Amino acid sequence: MRGIYIIGGYPDSAPFKECYRAVYEAGFDFIEVGIPFNDPVADGPVIAKAQIESVERGITVQSIARDLRELADIPIRTYIMTYANIIYSTGIENFSGMFKDLARGLIIADLPNRMNSFFYDRGLAIPIIPFATLESRARDLEASSQAGPDFLYFVGLRGTTGSKADFSSDEMARSLQAIKESWNGTVIIGFGIKGPEEARQAMAMADGYVIGTEAVKRQKEPEELRKFLSTLS
Repeated sequence: MRGIYIIGGYPDSAPFKECYRAVYEAGFDFIEVGIPFNDPVADGPVIAKAQIESVERGITVQSIARDLRELADIPIRTYIMTYANIIYSTGIENFSGMFKDLARGLIIADLPNRMNSFFYDRGLAIPIIPFATLESRARDLEASSQAGPDFLYFVGLRGTTGSKADFSSDEMARSLQAIKESWNGTVIIGFGIKGPEEARQAMAMADGYVIGTEAVKRQKEPEELRKFLSTLS
């Protein structure tokens, strides 16, 4: 299960839509669409800069939902990546209503798994994709499958997006093995995958991967993104 992260509406609507189509045409299984936020604490400098630029250009939750509705004919799984404040400030029920027919799940970068119920109890009708890290234990994941998420998102490094994960480390192997033994479902690796080599390593260790920084670097030039995606086939 291979995925690509791109920022919604970046640098504006037309190239975003072209990049979205490019991911589908390259044969990927899903797209993770980021909603720009002015304090993207989980993101490294490339994605953070693009997010802040997007906020300054006036890209909003509403404009991204509008773009995704125009792309709804493309048969690829879509997940929304955002931060808790975006959902809360939009209104949990309003946010849910905007995206429930457009997204199969939400990836909320700054929300601990134990807090998922806060949003469900207040009207969120979209499954939250749970996280696991190198430090996660089996009991940390026990309540995470209640809403039927499509996968578990394994953060492959300590730090923000854009760094390189060490797939050869014993710690990575032990952590992934323990998580796969306790999680009855698909495990996707994100953070730290830079190109074909890391993608192959991720596929050998888990059920798939998502690449973000290297895609966002090329998002202003959709043809450059297409070339990059072709190296991952």
